[in-house]
Amino acid sequence: MEIFIYLIGGILAGVATGLIGLSAATIIAPLFATMLGMDVYLAIGIALASDVFASASSAGNYIKNKNIDIKNSAVLAVCVVSFTIIGSYLSKDMNPYNLNGTINIMVLLLGLRFIIFPVKKNENPKFINPTKLVIFQTIFFGVIIGMINGYFGAGGGLSMLAVLTMLLGYDLKRAVGTSVFIMAFTALVGASTHFIIGGIELVPLIVTSIAAFIGAVISSSYANKINEVTLNKVIGVFLILYGISLIIVYYT
Repeated sequence: MEIFIYLIGGILAGVATGLIGLSAATIIAPLFATMLGMDVYLAIGIALASDVFASASSAGNYIKNKNIDIKNSAVLAVCVVSFTIIGSYLSKDMNPYNLNGTINIMVLLLGLRFIIFPVKKNENPKFINPTKLVIFQTIFFGVIIGMINGYFGAGGGLSMLAVLTMLLGYDLKRAVGTSVFIMAFTALVGASTHFIIGGIELVPLIVTSIAAFIGAVISSSYANKINEVTLNKVIGVFLILYGISLIIVYYT
């Protein structure tokens, strides 16, 4: 039974990562903690480790299809990775499920955004000639995203997707590709911190990581082949359904 849950959690997390850049921990951590009674801090560590494989394999597909731009998001990447370490350390004595329903609602709203106002090609993206305000906002959100990612083990992928598309003007595929590339590093430092402090269990780690890798390879290949109109709809529907599920679970 436990192996089955490891496989399901890993595959779903990998699909979510490859398709929309969603952190694997968003799915794996609550599933393992709720269904298996696993220590929350350990569950987040395993989820982040799985995220390394899922994000790296997804990033490989986006790089191959030239849908990644790390140069113009370097400031965001450095801030997110640095503060992921700090957030991971601070979370050792706290309950990660203090996260309130606001983030769950934001997932739903972000999904509606992709349906109602789909991300299109931007002829004048802000990252080409960023103003001081854009740079300041990028640093601010990078710090917040890093803290959220390290503390909760989740939320970083969607938050980066929002910043890259809404603030920096990335097109959707390039935003997802850049996001999962950064996530591979944030997941690595986050997982390392969690394992150093909270220990490690090899069986769930190995099974979940392999399953996440497979799911991410398949979904990222699909995401790079379809057009942006379809991808907006797929991401929008996924986020809406996922957001509704989170809200129902949170308030029941």
